[in-house]
Amino acid sequence: MVQQVIDALVPILITVIVAIFTAAIKAVGDAGVNLINEKAAAVKAKARQDKWNHWMDFSRTAWNIVDEEFRITPNLDKTIATKQAEFETQIKKLIPGVTDDEIEQLRQAVAGEVNKGKAAIERQAADERSNGLVVDNKLLTQPIPHTRQRRR
Repeated sequence: MVQQVIDALVPILITVIVAIFTAAIKAVGDAGVNLINEKAAAVKAKARQDKWNHWMDFSRTAWNIVDEEFRITPNLDKTIATKQAEFETQIKKLIPGVTDDEIEQLRQAVAGEVNKGKAAIERQAADERSNGLVVDNKLLTQPIPHTRQRRR
């Protein structure tokens, strides 16, 4: 009788143990797949960031080329449009296959970088100029001391 109970329980226990091992292996496998997917996404994001940084380096180079070429120009309106066209040409030379939308994004990003410190510098220079004018104005509004001239 005990043998019959053992014979009946052994297949059930084996099935339960196999089911538990299968569930554990599946959980470990799913965690491994998720880890691999997360690592792949991180590598792709890093590659996109590296690509963007590389393109930004090229964009800064193109910006400097264009800036040097148009350093002294009397007509500002014409210069802006011409500089944008020249920047586009330089970027297309440096990054073949870049789209117009990507060029626009790169140009805006570099312009933001280049111009971010200019406002503070210009404000400081304007303050210094106005302070100099105040000092000059005070000097000019002071009464002129009268001196006596000696006769020989």
